[in-house]
Amino acid sequence: MTDDATVGERIAYYRRRKGMTQEVLAGLLGRSTEWLSQFERGARDLDRLSTIVAVADALGVEPVRLLPTHFTARPRQLRDSVIGTAPDTVPAIKSAMLRYDGLAGLLGVLDRAPVDVDELRRRTGFAFECSQTERWSTLGPLLPDLIADGWHAAHTTSGQQQRRGFGLLSLIWRVTSGMLDRIGEPDLPWIAAERDLAAAERSEQPLLVAGAAWRLAVVLRHAGRVSESTDLPVSAADALRPDVERSPQHASVYGALMLKGAVGAATSGDHTTVRDYLAECDRAAALTGERNDFWFAFGPTNVAIHRVWLATEMGDAVDAIDQAQHVDTTALPDHLSERRASHLITVGWAHHLRRHDDEALAALTAARAAAPEQLLFTKRVRSMLNQMLRRDRRGRRDLREMAGFVGVA
Repeated sequence: MTDDATVGERIAYYRRRKGMTQEVLAGLLGRSTEWLSQFERGARDLDRLSTIVAVADALGVEPVRLLPTHFTARPRQLRDSVIGTAPDTVPAIKSAMLRYDGLAGLLGVLDRAPVDVDELRRRTGFAFECSQTERWSTLGPLLPDLIADGWHAAHTTSGQQQRRGFGLLSLIWRVTSGMLDRIGEPDLPWIAAERDLAAAERSEQPLLVAGAAWRLAVVLRHAGRVSESTDLPVSAADALRPDVERSPQHASVYGALMLKGAVGAATSGDHTTVRDYLAECDRAAALTGERNDFWFAFGPTNVAIHRVWLATEMGDAVDAIDQAQHVDTTALPDHLSERRASHLITVGWAHHLRRHDDEALAALTAARAAAPEQLLFTKRVRSMLNQMLRRDRRGRRDLREMAGFVGVA
C-alpha cells in the first residue's frame, strides 16, 4: 500500500491478507457485497468513523490501519512560502519531547537562560494563534523551544510560580498535540496529550485539567477509540456542570466538552444523545456568547458549525446543507479562520456526497482563502478531490489546480 491508499483500498488489502472474500466480510458486517465493493473500488467514499471501526473489528485490525497514513512527504509548496513544511519540523519536536520527559529532572538537561513567564505566556498565546489560523509550518519550528522553556518554568520554580509554570506547560503540550495530530503523526499526539493532562493536574487549575481531557478525547477519537473519546469529555463536563454558571470561562470549557460528547455520540449513531448534548451546548453558548477562552472558540457560531458536521457524520448530507444555510461565519474574528475553513470543508463534503461537485469545489476554494494549510493536512479534502478527479469529464482547470495545490495527482 502507498501512503495515499484510500480507506477502500486498505480494506481490500487487509481483507485479502485475511483470506476473506467480499461475501464473507460483507456478511460479518450485515451488508451487501455490492455495498462493500463500491468502497473497495472507489465508487463511494467510506468516511464515517463508526463504520470504519466496525470494518476493522471484522478484519481483526486496529482502526488506524484503515485510515490514510500521516503526511510523510512535503506537500507542494507555494513560491516564497513555507506552507506545507510542517512535517519537516517533527524530528526536532520529537527530540524535545524525548529530552523533556518525566525523567528530565533526574537525568539532567541542558541549562537554559531563566524563563520570563510573562514572555512565555505571550509566546504560548502566539502558538495558539498559529493553531487557530492553521499556520502549522509557522508553528512547528517554535515548539521545541516552547517545550524546553515550559519545562524549565515548571520544574525550576516553586509555590505559586511553579503552578503557573505547569499551567503554561499544560497549554504548550496541548498545542503541540494539536499540531502533531493535524499533520497526521500516529503516536506523538497521544503522548503530548497525556503530558498535557499531567501538567494540568500539577497546575491545580480544574479548567486546565478539563481542557486536557478535551485534547485527549480528540486523540482517542482519531485513534478509533470511539467509546473512550465520548466518555472522557462527558465525564469531565459532568464534573464542571455544577459550576457552569460561575463564569463565562467555566461555561466555555463545559460547552466545548459537550460538543466533543456530541461528536462521539454521532459517531456511534446515537441521535437522541446527540440532541441532548447539543441542548447543553446551546445552554452554555447562551451564557458565553462568542468567546475564545482557553482557545476553544466556543460560542453559538461554533455550536452551529458542529451541527453541520454532526449531520454529515450521521449520514444526512441534505440536512447538513440545510443547516449550513443558518451558519454565519462572519461572526467569527479573523484569528479563528480554522473554524471558518473547517466549516467550509464540511459543507464541501456534504455537497460532494450529493455529487454536487461544482458546489463542493466552490466551498474548498473559499476554505483555501481562509486557511490554505488546512486543506493540505485534511485527509477528507484529499479523498474528496480524488473522487472528483475520477468523475470529472470536462477536464476542469480549476479542479486540477486545486488538486495540484493539495498534492493530489
